[in-house]
Formats: sequence, structure tokens, C-alpha cells
Amino acid sequence: MKVTLSALDTHESSFLPLVVIELAQDVKEETKEWLKARIITKKKDGGAQLLFRPLLNKYEKETLENQNLYLVGASKIRLLLGAEAVGLVKECSDNTMRAFTYGTRHNFKDFDDDNDDFLSMAERQFIIKHELENLRARDEKMIPGYPQAKLYPGKSLCKLFLPPISSHLTGYEQIQT
Repeated sequence: MKVTLSALDTHESSFLPLVVIELAQDVKEETKEWLKARIITKKKDGGAQLLFRPLLNKYEKETLENQNLYLVGASKIRLLLGAEAVGLVKECSDNTMRAFTYGTRHNFKDFDDDNDDFLSMAERQFIIKHELENLRARDEKMIPGYPQAKLYPGKSLCKLFLPPISSHLTGYEQIQT
């Protein structure tokens, strides 16, 4: 049976940030909203189905002065399905190494449905980075707010935004104030 992601996987109010995305200071608001929508949209609809929120101060009440910093994460099931998609190899209970599949997850050493430590921080970040890098244009003809920036189906959105978007895989704790 093929496992799919539900709509609930994109609506967690609190999540472990795995990647920080920094947009250029002059990015238009409509572009930010479009990019956010593409990141949180369901996979079946062409999105990455990741969790996304602005970086807030330590009191979680307001954004930092730089309002172009965003945190990206994923639900546990999204990370596990992502591990399968990237072909992540993990150790099985019989001490062999095999490509992880969600359907056989209970055959892997140290896997437990209640254990959040099955995937290392580096593996989680790799999965998020992979999903962001594989976010592609679908029907869009241009980037909202930038009519001169043409899109065509299959064009990588992440590569399109680099260097204006730089994703940082570490240091979330260091930038909290």
C-alpha cells in the first residue's frame, strides 16, 4: 500500500526548524507569499509539503528586524517519506544496510514510531534541502512581482532564487535573540 501525506502534515504550529531560508532585503511581498505557498503546498499539487514560518524572537511574538528569514521543517512522516525518496541507506535490525522504505520502517535498527531520533540532524537537513532543490515551476509563466523573471515547467525554483535565497543548514540556535 502506497503511503501518502495528509493535509495535516503541513499545519503543525510548532516544529523543529531544520533549514533557515534568507531572502534578499528587497524581495516583494507577493513573491514571498508565492514562495511560501509553493513550499507548504501538498506534493500532489506540485509543492514540497514542508513546514514554514518566519523566524521569531525568543518570545515567539514578533519577527526579528530582518523579516526575510524563514524556518523550514517537516513533519515526522514527511521526513520518513523523504528518506525513502532520497534513497537513504540505514542499518536494519539484522545488521545489514538497506535503502530505507516507509513500508518496512519497523525492520530498521532503532526505529520506533515514538522515536524522533531515528534520522540524524544531518539526514533531516539533507531531506529538506533535497525537497527544496526539487521544487519546480508548474504552470507559472513568471515569478509574482517580477514579470521579467520568466518561468517554464520544470524549472528549479531554488536555483532560480540563488543567490537571493540562501539556505543555511545550521545555526538556528545562534540567530535567536
